[in-house]
Amino acid sequence: MANLQDILVGTDLTERSERAMARAAQLGRASHASLTVLHVAEAGLSVPVRDRRRVLAEESLRDWYAFLPESDRGAASLRVETGEPFAVLLAQARERDTDLIVLGQPGKKGLKELFVGTTTERVVRHADRPVLVVKQPAKEPYRRVLVATDFSEGAARAMRSALRVAPVADLLLVHAWLLPPVGFASTKAAEEETARENELLAQRLSRQVQDTMIELGSQPSAPRIQMAMGNPFFVLRDAIASFKPDLLAMGTHARSGIAIAMVGSLAREMLVEAPCDVLVARA
Repeated sequence: MANLQDILVGTDLTERSERAMARAAQLGRASHASLTVLHVAEAGLSVPVRDRRRVLAEESLRDWYAFLPESDRGAASLRVETGEPFAVLLAQARERDTDLIVLGQPGKKGLKELFVGTTTERVVRHADRPVLVVKQPAKEPYRRVLVATDFSEGAARAMRSALRVAPVADLLLVHAWLLPPVGFASTKAAEEETARENELLAQRLSRQVQDTMIELGSQPSAPRIQMAMGNPFFVLRDAIASFKPDLLAMGTHARSGIAIAMVGSLAREMLVEAPCDVLVARA
């Protein structure tokens, strides 16, 4: 099976970060992956204060590692750096060619306006590799995974990453669409045409999943595919409520220039609103 080879988890030493570290340790142990736990201290402090904070951070990381369940206590590198957290995390990810960046949910839960600009949002926005945002305690491996797909490259990366993170989970793939504006007389014809197109898309998606499973050597149960008409946010919200996944995987589109100032709107909504962990992969 194409396991994860390298995992990088960022921590600010809060309880939210402890959940992320525990999930990363569990994934690392299951995949026999190298695990780096990284705390980035703020820059600009005086040397005595900086050194003291480094010592305290190193002690905190060692204490966390000592209390990990023995089943999750694989080899881990515990590191403390100084700088801008999101920039140091991205630099370390590139240097290590890490497969997965793991972060905790930011504070101010549920406040979408305050999510933008957080370290987590900035890493998701700029990372060229999948980012897992952990919200729930890592009580067991992922069992139910929902993949939001729009047939984009980002969505394909998200599905592939989800299969590596949760190789034996139940899988539900959801595609939502909106009918284009049409005249009243042609609405039925448009719906019929869309239904035919969606049947072909579902077949294509099923083949894509099967090919990816074969390539990765994963052995999950046969995935379910849900094609639904409606606003993607509401379709996903309803699918989450009924399927109750412990992981949501979705793609977002690469952007350049000033447009990179925001994560895709749907991804941003779900990073805040979804009750489960969220895996985001950028095209």
